[in-house]
Amino acid sequence: MEPQIGFCTTPDSARIAYATLGQGTPIVVSPSYWAVITSYKTVPELRHFWDSLARYHTIIFYDLRGAGLSDRNRTVFTLESDLRDLETLVDHLKLDHIILYGASSIGPIDIAYAAKYPERVTHLILYGTYANRRDLPEELKAAIVSLLRQPDNWAGRRTVASLAASQAQIDMLELIAAGMKDMATPEVFAHLVDMIYRLDVAHLCPLVKTPTLVMHRKGDPLVDFKQGLELASLIPNARFVPLEGNMHFAFLEDTESVLHNIFEFLGDPVPEKSANDTGKVASLSLMAEPKTKQKKENWLRMDNPLVFVIFAILASVIAGAILTLFKC
Repeated sequence: MEPQIGFCTTPDSARIAYATLGQGTPIVVSPSYWAVITSYKTVPELRHFWDSLARYHTIIFYDLRGAGLSDRNRTVFTLESDLRDLETLVDHLKLDHIILYGASSIGPIDIAYAAKYPERVTHLILYGTYANRRDLPEELKAAIVSLLRQPDNWAGRRTVASLAASQAQIDMLELIAAGMKDMATPEVFAHLVDMIYRLDVAHLCPLVKTPTLVMHRKGDPLVDFKQGLELASLIPNARFVPLEGNMHFAFLEDTESVLHNIFEFLGDPVPEKSANDTGKVASLSLMAEPKTKQKKENWLRMDNPLVFVIFAILASVIAGAILTLFKC
């Protein structure tokens, strides 16, 4: 199964690249800050995830403006601008009814679209996302954006990859970091992440009338579990599914639980699950707080995301000081 790549043009003449895969009721997938169209071929786990959903649906995924195969020239970074691009894509494909899948940082865009077009969105699927990032310290946000803005932003890309998949093997982290490099220029990437930190759709969540599934892993290292719980509580009648695991990306770790819940929510044929599968629906009122993972005694390791941020910042400062001395 190979995705078919196409392009549409926004009212302000920007090119938006998209790809379609499979047949059936359309699922429009809003892109994360690294998973561009070309990642389908380079990341086998991601390919398996979309191929599984494409058994029953037409999967439509696209590249953000400023990234991937879309127009690389971008100067405006707002919720409204990304919402207009999503509107353009749906109108271009003449889709009267769609299922929206929003994961991670792009979930707020799908929430805004569902709130604005309740007659178009039949189902809203949200994974590992949030209403806003007020939970993060401003200093941490500024440090990550600063690292991403550097001409050679490997430290910034590696930091984001470590935060999203701290339990992944090193080769997967490097693959994710490399995908981020190919996605956009350091300046655009920094602006995109800065925009992600500024998005706030808490006021739009109560306006969502679409049947909504919210899934979140209890040990998500990038978006705290409480963020997913809060998001589900803001959307009327949302179905909340707590999942076991310590990986941010849905296509890593226990992918089958994520797919199982999506199939069940959409009324698709559900493959049989083994006895040890997790991810069953829980009532918001009855659900307990997730258990805190046992702290590592040797926490001062480079696979600890926060430690990696600190070391990366220190390295940048030291490198700058050395260059200044040489210039003198």
